[in-house]
Amino acid sequence: MKSIQLSRRSVLKAASIAGVASVVGINLSSAKAAELSSTNKMKNLMQDGWRYGHCRMCMRGTCPNMIRVENGVAVQVMGNFNTPTSKGALCAKGNSIIQHNYNPYRVKAPMKRTNPKKGLNEDPGWVEISWEEALNTTASVLKKSRDRDPRRFIFQIGFGDFDFFGTFLFYFSDAYGTPNNIKSNGTLCVLHYASDLCQGVFPGVKPDATHCKYILALGMNLGMGIASSDGGVRGLLDRMYEDKDIKIVMVDPHCGPDASKNEWVPIRPGGETAFLLGVVNSILYDVKRYDVDFLQWRTNAPYLIGPDGYYARGKDGKPQIYDASDGKVKSFDDKTLKEPSIEKANVMVNGVKADASFVLIKRHYKQYTPEWASEKSGIPASKIREIARDFIDNASIGESIEMVNGKGEKVVLPKRTSVCEGKRGLKNLRDGVSGDLLTKTLNMLVGSMDVPGGMLGTQRGPFLSPDEDGVVAAKGEARLKKPSYPPQHVNLKEYFPHKHTLPTLAYKVALDPHKYGLEYEIDALLTVGSNPIASTTEPYVVAESVSKIPFSATVAYHYDEMAHMADILLPSHAMLEKESVNSYEGAFDVYTKETISTRVMMYRDPIPSIYNTMQPQNIIIELCDRMGMINDFNDAINNTGVILGEVTFAKLDPKDYLKHGKKYTISEIWDKGAKAYFGKGLDTMKKDGLIINVMAPADAYNSSWFKKGETRHPIYFNKTKESGDILREFFTEYKDKVYIPDFDMENQLQYYEPMVTWRPKKISEAKKGSKYDLLSINWKLPISPMRVAGDDQMPYLNEVGEKFDPSYGKICLNSITAKEKGIKEGDTIWVESENGKVKGDVHITEMIFPGVVGFGGALGRLVKTLGKKAASFPMYNKLTNAKISDCDPISVGVSNTVPVRIYKA
Repeated sequence: MKSIQLSRRSVLKAASIAGVASVVGINLSSAKAAELSSTNKMKNLMQDGWRYGHCRMCMRGTCPNMIRVENGVAVQVMGNFNTPTSKGALCAKGNSIIQHNYNPYRVKAPMKRTNPKKGLNEDPGWVEISWEEALNTTASVLKKSRDRDPRRFIFQIGFGDFDFFGTFLFYFSDAYGTPNNIKSNGTLCVLHYASDLCQGVFPGVKPDATHCKYILALGMNLGMGIASSDGGVRGLLDRMYEDKDIKIVMVDPHCGPDASKNEWVPIRPGGETAFLLGVVNSILYDVKRYDVDFLQWRTNAPYLIGPDGYYARGKDGKPQIYDASDGKVKSFDDKTLKEPSIEKANVMVNGVKADASFVLIKRHYKQYTPEWASEKSGIPASKIREIARDFIDNASIGESIEMVNGKGEKVVLPKRTSVCEGKRGLKNLRDGVSGDLLTKTLNMLVGSMDVPGGMLGTQRGPFLSPDEDGVVAAKGEARLKKPSYPPQHVNLKEYFPHKHTLPTLAYKVALDPHKYGLEYEIDALLTVGSNPIASTTEPYVVAESVSKIPFSATVAYHYDEMAHMADILLPSHAMLEKESVNSYEGAFDVYTKETISTRVMMYRDPIPSIYNTMQPQNIIIELCDRMGMINDFNDAINNTGVILGEVTFAKLDPKDYLKHGKKYTISEIWDKGAKAYFGKGLDTMKKDGLIINVMAPADAYNSSWFKKGETRHPIYFNKTKESGDILREFFTEYKDKVYIPDFDMENQLQYYEPMVTWRPKKISEAKKGSKYDLLSINWKLPISPMRVAGDDQMPYLNEVGEKFDPSYGKICLNSITAKEKGIKEGDTIWVESENGKVKGDVHITEMIFPGVVGFGGALGRLVKTLGKKAASFPMYNKLTNAKISDCDPISVGVSNTVPVRIYKA
């Protein structure tokens, strides 16, 4: 097929790019939007070659768009102005989506490797083959491995599929029977454990910016740093600049877009947990105010704790509470309970003395004064006290708000308006989960959980439910899956029951599985939208392991690192060529009035493919058919449901189950799922582009579904301690059999505790006189937040980045650090850690903490097959590692901050 030729100038012009405005999202003018918003105008647009779609230029996929097509060629993009959340806006990434289709580095046809040597510097010797040969070869190898032992196969997926959530690729491994379904994304996703433990939700929690007045944010962006146009940023900016009734304090080593528009409090990397401990201490001992009613009735603060550190239980086996109204000890669910005491100590329960958990909490956190926290964090003690007081003063403790629920009833809910949240800079450290749990502690102290103005889960509605002890039941990664030996998973999932994903460990194990206790070896690998070489830590270790797997196939969009190592390339449609659905159920950064109650189901009407490519879901279906797995595949979907979005699983009614013996199309499966979940199918979406549902205001808050005392949040982390004790018993029993490099049981398990304790970590050793005397950090850029869509190959994005962001593709130093090291603006330097080194040009800035080496964006490549530009950027991942001794012990998330040294190149 003849290639389509579009010049960069014509694409930029067609995309209506308007300078720096495109970085934060372009909106049609209000007059233009009004003109186009009528039904007739929309019909005219559709007749003029426009078709509905939605963006996936970042992992979120939350922004509906529209594409104009002439003679099968996409020539113009704009946002869908009928969307209540994005209102027709697109960010810079969204405006570059046409370039995604006409990327010269795409895989354009099925390919077969002819060079048996595999390596990042080896030429694969690609030869074009037919789809029949590519599918049959892949299916034959995978079937042979399955017949031998399904565990010998790794199925790896990632956000790079562009439609990661609106798919069912997860279920291929279920049908195949392998336990080795591994995600390459998520090594920085430490947010899941604490959110699940304390609020029973996945993937995480977000501030309710419709009502809150004070946001304390650590190591994160509130939307501006990623520049998504889904409505969160717009609503937040309205609060900041129009209403002027919200204060945002950003605690971060780097001043990003959010911090530059609010109050920036610079902090030494690694000091975040110490800072939070200081804030908790100041609230308890300086301010001495907190939401007593919430602690009494909505947390386990009054639960009595015995000398073993666990709930003191009555004769009925239930946790006990001291009732101050009559001086009696009662079960937590006793109907006569009137005044749960959070301050009672030395109570006798079944012959042992017990204290209310809040007594232990106050006693434990007394040691962490603001002066102590200042030494660890670099933030003055006076500032820590100011933040603690402001957090309390703005919390609206005691206030309420009236709302209407889905039944039309008026309900009165608590209104709490101070929230604390952290992301990468807080959580991707050795004590990342500990820091995250402290943000939950702060929110519980003021009652700002699942209430208007508070911290809300991504999943909303009647989602909270109590466990047998009346405490929030974990539904995801906070649930304990008991450890076992020998391991069955190549990522040693049995030893890390609360982990999210650690692909680097899986590939280390795959190099020598028997050493780790596995009873099998890896024969085959299939990746879809996944690049564990470039997107995770220790890239050369992963590449070596991939090179030694006998067979590797990749559903490939472009010639990236994983494609370079594969035996067979199964070429994927580009984004605009893929039919797709995606359900947007909530904010990724903050909830605002435009997103708090809105659920949007989006549809993409694909444009004709320009090369010999296929839709990834159809590739999987074809492989299942050729392997004799269609019935198993259909059963997997029937059992779990159709995935329509990140948190949207549509359970099918048995009468609508996929039938044995039938190979369904992706459209047929999505149609079943959409009808089951929304009551409308693909016909509606093809006609209107969107399905929009709005829930009643009160129903958006999980607490509205439960009365006082029915479901309590854990401010005392009893379940975390329980997990640690079970793991300690297991590792003690199997100490002569379990092999995990860089694993010290006592050091690892000390983090499994009911209250957070400060512990030094490796990055605490980075100081003057040491070999690695500086600390490195990495942050998202609005035009390069992640590697999802090959952003580093888009000429428009590179132009915008280099023109408007002086940190883009550079290594950033504070002027103090630069002067100490004798380095000037534009110098080329090496940054070296114990794991590797990278080279790049320096940008000197006051927007970073002294002693810190900063890298913006997900940039840098290990192959040149994606162009000189992509390969020229410094690659931060070379500096990091996946050593268990450096990862967070609970979630096993990697540390994104490492000690480094710098010197001129």
